Amino acid sequence: MRRTLLKTGIVTLLVVLLSGAVSPAALASSDQKRLQVSGTAVVTASPDIAYITLGVETQDPSAEKAAQDNANIMARVMAALRDLGLTEKEVSTSGYNIYGSTQILNRGTNQEETVVTYWVQNRINITTTDLEGLGEIIDAAVKAGANQVQGIRFDVQDKQSLQLEALKLAVRQGRAKAEAMAEAAGVTLGELITMGESYSSYAPMVSAVAFRADAQAGTTISPGDVEVSATVQMEFAF
Repeated sequence: MRRTLLKTGIVTLLVVLLSGAVSPAALASSDQKRLQVSGTAVVTASPDIAYITLGVETQDPSAEKAAQDNANIMARVMAALRDLGLTEKEVSTSGYNIYGSTQILNRGTNQEETVVTYWVQNRINITTTDLEGLGEIIDAAVKAGANQVQGIRFDVQDKQSLQLEALKLAVRQGRAKAEAMAEAAGVTLGELITMGESYSSYAPMVSAVAFRADAQAGTTISPGDVEVSATVQMEFAF
Protein backbone atom coordinates (compact mmCIF):
# COMPACT_ATOMS: atom_id res chain seq x y z
CA MET A 1 0.00 0.00 0.00
CA ARG A 2 2.84 2.37 0.84
CA ARG A 3 4.53 1.82 -2.54
CA THR A 4 1.31 2.60 -4.33
CA LEU A 5 0.89 5.91 -2.52
CA LEU A 6 4.52 6.84 -3.23
CA LYS A 7 4.11 6.27 -6.99
CA THR A 8 0.94 8.28 -7.00
CA GLY A 9 2.63 11.16 -5.27
CA ILE A 10 5.52 11.16 -7.76
CA VAL A 11 3.16 11.23 -10.71
CA THR A 12 1.21 14.12 -9.21
CA LEU A 13 4.43 16.05 -8.59
CA LEU A 14 5.54 15.59 -12.21
CA VAL A 15 2.21 16.88 -13.50
CA VAL A 16 2.48 19.96 -11.32
CA LEU A 17 6.06 20.64 -12.44
CA LEU A 18 5.19 20.25 -16.12
CA SER A 19 2.19 22.52 -15.73
CA GLY A 20 4.35 25.13 -14.12
CA ALA A 21 6.89 24.99 -16.97
CA VAL A 22 4.34 25.44 -19.81
CA SER A 23 1.79 27.76 -18.31
CA PRO A 24 3.81 31.04 -18.05
CA ALA A 25 4.78 31.04 -21.75
CA ALA A 26 1.28 30.19 -22.84
CA LEU A 27 -0.14 32.92 -20.64
CA ALA A 28 2.36 35.46 -21.97
CA SER A 29 1.44 34.62 -25.55
CA SER A 30 -2.29 34.76 -24.97
CA ASP A 31 -2.10 38.01 -22.98
CA GLN A 32 0.13 39.80 -25.49
CA LYS A 33 -1.56 42.90 -26.90
CA ARG A 34 -1.27 43.48 -30.62
CA LEU A 35 -1.76 46.42 -32.94
CA GLN A 36 -2.72 45.73 -36.58
CA VAL A 37 -2.18 48.32 -39.31
CA SER A 38 -1.92 48.46 -43.09
CA GLY A 39 0.30 50.58 -45.27
CA THR A 40 -0.28 51.45 -48.92
CA ALA A 41 1.85 53.27 -51.48
CA VAL A 42 1.51 54.01 -55.19
CA VAL A 43 4.45 54.62 -57.52
CA THR A 44 3.98 55.97 -61.05
CA ALA A 45 6.29 55.94 -64.03
CA SER A 46 6.12 56.85 -67.70
CA PRO A 47 5.68 53.78 -69.93
CA ASP A 48 8.61 52.65 -72.04
CA ILE A 49 6.99 49.85 -74.06
CA ALA A 50 3.74 49.39 -75.96
CA TYR A 51 1.77 46.39 -77.19
CA ILE A 52 -0.49 46.82 -80.22
CA THR A 53 -3.03 44.26 -81.41
CA LEU A 54 -4.37 44.68 -84.93
CA GLY A 55 -5.60 42.43 -87.69
CA VAL A 56 -7.23 41.78 -91.02
CA GLU A 57 -10.77 40.46 -91.45
CA THR A 58 -12.13 39.29 -94.80
CA GLN A 59 -15.35 37.64 -95.92
CA ASP A 60 -16.55 35.75 -98.99
CA PRO A 61 -19.03 32.99 -99.95
CA SER A 62 -15.96 30.88 -100.64
CA ALA A 63 -13.80 29.98 -97.65
CA GLU A 64 -10.80 29.56 -99.92
CA LYS A 65 -11.32 33.00 -101.47
CA ALA A 66 -11.75 34.66 -98.06
CA ALA A 67 -8.55 33.02 -96.81
CA GLN A 68 -6.57 33.99 -99.90
CA ASP A 69 -7.76 37.60 -99.75
CA ASN A 70 -6.81 37.74 -96.10
CA ALA A 71 -3.34 36.33 -96.78
CA ASN A 72 -2.73 38.89 -99.55
CA ILE A 73 -3.76 41.83 -97.37
CA MET A 74 -1.78 40.61 -94.37
CA ALA A 75 1.29 40.23 -96.57
CA ARG A 76 0.99 43.92 -97.50
CA VAL A 77 0.55 44.85 -93.83
CA MET A 78 3.65 42.90 -92.81
CA ALA A 79 5.64 44.50 -95.63
CA ALA A 80 4.57 47.95 -94.48
CA LEU A 81 5.66 47.17 -90.92
CA ARG A 82 9.03 45.90 -92.11
CA ASP A 83 9.51 49.12 -94.08
CA LEU A 84 9.17 50.97 -90.76
CA GLY A 85 12.02 48.89 -89.33
CA LEU A 86 10.02 46.44 -87.21
CA THR A 87 11.71 43.06 -86.83
CA GLU A 88 10.28 39.53 -86.65
CA LYS A 89 10.76 39.58 -82.87
CA GLU A 90 8.57 42.66 -82.61
CA VAL A 91 5.71 41.29 -84.77
CA SER A 92 4.01 37.95 -84.10
CA THR A 93 0.74 36.24 -85.00
CA SER A 94 -1.69 36.19 -82.06
CA GLY A 95 -4.66 34.45 -83.64
CA TYR A 96 -6.11 33.04 -86.85
CA ASN A 97 -9.75 32.05 -87.20
CA ILE A 98 -12.11 30.90 -89.98
CA TYR A 99 -15.82 30.56 -89.38
CA GLY A 100 -18.99 30.52 -91.42
CA SER A 101 -22.33 32.24 -90.90
CA THR A 102 -25.59 31.09 -92.44
CA GLN A 103 -28.38 33.39 -93.55
CA ILE A 104 -31.74 32.37 -95.01
CA LEU A 105 -33.09 34.77 -97.61
CA ASN A 106 -36.75 35.03 -98.66
CA ARG A 107 -37.79 32.64 -95.91
CA GLY A 108 -41.12 30.90 -96.58
CA THR A 109 -41.26 31.79 -100.27
CA ASN A 110 -40.45 30.00 -103.49
CA GLN A 111 -37.26 32.04 -103.68
CA GLU A 112 -36.01 30.91 -100.27
CA GLU A 113 -32.30 30.22 -100.30
CA THR A 114 -29.51 29.62 -97.83
CA VAL A 115 -26.44 31.79 -98.11
CA VAL A 116 -23.23 30.90 -96.31
CA THR A 117 -20.57 33.54 -95.75
CA TYR A 118 -17.09 32.66 -94.55
CA TRP A 119 -15.09 35.01 -92.36
CA VAL A 120 -11.34 34.91 -91.89
CA GLN A 121 -9.65 36.79 -89.06
CA ASN A 122 -5.90 37.14 -88.76
CA ARG A 123 -4.48 39.08 -85.80
CA ILE A 124 -0.94 40.14 -84.98
CA ASN A 125 0.76 41.57 -81.92
CA ILE A 126 3.31 44.36 -82.22
CA THR A 127 5.77 45.09 -79.41
CA THR A 128 7.71 48.32 -79.64
CA THR A 129 9.66 50.72 -77.47
CA ASP A 130 9.26 53.51 -80.04
CA LEU A 131 6.31 55.17 -78.36
CA GLU A 132 6.60 58.30 -80.48
CA GLY A 133 6.16 56.19 -83.62
CA LEU A 134 2.95 54.42 -82.55
CA GLY A 135 0.74 56.59 -84.70
CA GLU A 136 2.95 55.98 -87.71
CA ILE A 137 2.82 52.22 -87.14
CA ILE A 138 -0.97 52.19 -86.95
CA ASP A 139 -1.41 54.45 -89.97
CA ALA A 140 0.93 52.32 -92.07
CA ALA A 141 -0.88 49.11 -91.11
CA VAL A 142 -4.32 50.57 -91.81
CA LYS A 143 -3.26 51.99 -95.17
CA ALA A 144 -1.89 48.58 -96.10
CA GLY A 145 -5.27 46.96 -95.40
CA ALA A 146 -5.56 46.25 -91.68
CA ASN A 147 -9.18 46.83 -90.66
CA GLN A 148 -9.05 45.82 -86.99
CA VAL A 149 -7.22 47.73 -84.26
CA GLN A 150 -8.18 46.07 -81.00
CA GLY A 151 -6.20 48.24 -78.65
CA ILE A 152 -2.86 49.55 -77.42
CA ARG A 153 -1.50 48.70 -73.98
CA PHE A 154 1.38 50.52 -72.32
CA ASP A 155 3.72 49.23 -69.64
CA VAL A 156 7.19 49.51 -68.12
CA GLN A 157 9.82 46.86 -68.74
CA ASP A 158 11.42 46.97 -65.28
CA LYS A 159 8.26 46.72 -63.18
CA GLN A 160 10.06 44.94 -60.33
CA SER A 161 11.94 48.09 -59.35
CA LEU A 162 8.62 49.95 -59.10
CA GLN A 163 7.19 47.17 -56.93
CA LEU A 164 10.16 47.30 -54.55
CA GLU A 165 9.97 51.08 -54.29
CA ALA A 166 6.24 50.93 -53.58
CA LEU A 167 6.83 48.19 -51.00
CA LYS A 168 9.38 50.25 -49.09
CA LEU A 169 7.05 53.25 -48.99
CA ALA A 170 4.14 51.08 -47.86
CA VAL A 171 6.17 49.64 -44.97
CA ARG A 172 7.23 53.13 -43.89
CA GLN A 173 3.63 54.30 -43.94
CA GLY A 174 2.49 51.27 -41.97
CA ARG A 175 5.08 51.81 -39.25
CA ALA A 176 4.29 55.55 -39.11
CA LYS A 177 0.60 54.77 -38.62
CA ALA A 178 1.40 52.25 -35.88
CA GLU A 179 3.63 54.75 -34.06
CA ALA A 180 1.00 57.47 -34.29
CA MET A 181 -1.72 55.16 -32.97
CA ALA A 182 0.47 53.92 -30.11
CA GLU A 183 1.39 57.48 -29.12
CA ALA A 184 -2.22 58.60 -29.19
CA ALA A 185 -3.25 55.60 -27.08
CA GLY A 186 -0.47 56.24 -24.56
CA VAL A 187 1.25 52.89 -25.06
CA THR A 188 4.74 51.88 -26.17
CA LEU A 189 5.00 50.25 -29.58
CA GLY A 190 6.77 46.92 -29.40
CA GLU A 191 8.38 44.58 -31.91
CA LEU A 192 7.00 43.71 -35.34
CA ILE A 193 5.33 40.30 -35.09
CA THR A 194 4.01 39.57 -38.57
CA MET A 195 3.99 41.29 -41.96
CA GLY A 196 2.44 40.40 -45.34
CA GLU A 197 2.48 42.00 -48.79
CA SER A 198 0.31 42.33 -51.89
CA TYR A 199 0.65 44.18 -55.20
CA SER A 200 -1.50 45.58 -57.96
CA SER A 201 -0.71 47.53 -61.11
CA TYR A 202 -2.48 49.68 -63.66
CA ALA A 203 -1.26 49.90 -67.25
CA PRO A 204 -3.03 52.50 -69.42
CA MET A 205 -4.75 51.19 -72.52
CA VAL A 206 -6.10 52.95 -75.58
CA SER A 207 -9.34 51.22 -76.57
CA ALA A 208 -9.97 50.06 -80.10
CA VAL A 209 -11.20 52.93 -82.22
CA ALA A 210 -12.03 53.42 -85.88
CA PHE A 211 -8.85 54.41 -87.70
CA ARG A 212 -9.29 55.85 -91.17
CA ALA A 213 -6.67 54.93 -93.73
CA ASP A 214 -7.47 58.04 -95.78
CA ALA A 215 -7.19 60.46 -92.88
CA GLN A 216 -5.07 63.48 -93.75
CA ALA A 217 -3.85 63.93 -90.19
CA GLY A 218 -1.79 61.12 -88.71
CA THR A 219 -2.94 59.16 -85.69
CA THR A 220 -1.74 60.58 -82.38
CA ILE A 221 -1.37 58.37 -79.30
CA SER A 222 -0.79 59.90 -75.85
CA PRO A 223 -0.06 57.27 -73.17
CA GLY A 224 -0.73 57.80 -69.48
CA ASP A 225 1.47 56.78 -66.57
CA VAL A 226 1.84 53.22 -65.33
CA GLU A 227 0.88 52.77 -61.68
CA VAL A 228 2.18 50.11 -59.30
CA SER A 229 0.76 49.89 -55.79
CA ALA A 230 1.88 47.85 -52.80
CA THR A 231 -0.01 47.07 -49.60
CA VAL A 232 1.44 45.61 -46.41
CA GLN A 233 -0.38 44.20 -43.40
CA MET A 234 1.65 44.67 -40.22
CA GLU A 235 1.13 43.49 -36.65
CA PHE A 236 3.04 44.99 -33.71
CA ALA A 237 3.16 44.10 -30.07
CA PHE A 238 2.49 46.76 -27.43
